[in-house]
Amino acid sequence: MQHTLVYHHPTIAEISMAAFSENICKLKEHAPRASMLAVIKTNAYGHGVVPMGEAAVASGAERLGVTTVEEGVMLREHGLLVPIHILSSIVPEQAEVAITYDLTISVSSVTLAKRLSDEAIHQAKIAIVHLKVDTGLHRFGVEPKQITSFCKTTYHLPNLEWEGIYTHFSRADDGDWEQTEKEFALFQQTVIQLQQSGYHFPLQHAGGSSITLERKDMHLDMVRPGVALFGYTPDIRQEKKLSLKPVMTLKSRLLQVREIPPGTPVGYSGSYVSSSVEKIAVVPIGHGDGYKRALSNKGEMLVRGKRAKIIGTISLDQTLINVTDISDVKEGDEVVLLGEQGKERIGAREIAKWAGSNIDEILASLTERIPRKYIEN
Repeated sequence: MQHTLVYHHPTIAEISMAAFSENICKLKEHAPRASMLAVIKTNAYGHGVVPMGEAAVASGAERLGVTTVEEGVMLREHGLLVPIHILSSIVPEQAEVAITYDLTISVSSVTLAKRLSDEAIHQAKIAIVHLKVDTGLHRFGVEPKQITSFCKTTYHLPNLEWEGIYTHFSRADDGDWEQTEKEFALFQQTVIQLQQSGYHFPLQHAGGSSITLERKDMHLDMVRPGVALFGYTPDIRQEKKLSLKPVMTLKSRLLQVREIPPGTPVGYSGSYVSSSVEKIAVVPIGHGDGYKRALSNKGEMLVRGKRAKIIGTISLDQTLINVTDISDVKEGDEVVLLGEQGKERIGAREIAKWAGSNIDEILASLTERIPRKYIEN
């Protein structure tokens, strides 16, 4: 006899599709002269690359951006037909699948350009590519001093269509506008230099979430918001620029509640010791779920509308919290790790501060072990 197993994992990430759609609409209104490439890299910052990709296009995003060929293929196999950009460099061995699935490839390597050309000829297709210019991030991209030489070697390779040219700023999120303006000017000078040499790129783009929010003069032909789609600005200074709604709520339930006497060490290595009779509770989430170990003895959760401090070292699968000052706590009570409960709210920016990290990491680190529940309304 076969049995159908029904799993009810106590920890779940609820994803508000309405909030996501509203954020996209607001960002598009904020950048009316530019098209939008919705950056849904790293499993859409932990929200789920396929459902968020579908929702982004349905909400008006003209293009999608990821950083791996695998995510690009996944989106194609789920029927998404808009241009899908691979915003990181790929290795030459990935050229075949990238062209097969009509992915738009970032190019800053002669070796890769030649491999893409050869593969496009083999498949009797045209490979759509964007030239990445390194204006200061020094991650990947062609140095402006070398770019004319690069284009002499690659621009006229057969079966390549150089649709666009772009850069990515190193300090825009920090609000270092002197450096950002210097990098932007370098990018513009590079584009003009290439045009004068006969190398044309119809689509120019330079800005992520910070540029989308703060610098309309740098929007160019397209903007590339990422974390802003999910309700968070890269820096707190930007929150007044546009009212965005967090898309994810992370919830769990109390597995166990118990009292411990004074002087009791809690968790691995006894990093927390009770100072009096205390009531502690077990929450079924740990760093195996992507809930950062750095939150040990620093972070907080919400129980019955009140804040409960994390105590002890977060383990692979569980976290302990102190619920001594919260009345009527019992096993099975809802716990909110990210989101609102009662009048209290814990946002990803606050969690990032506790962990000494940033919002991107807090959201994107949440693993597939946590079920995602997509709420339409």
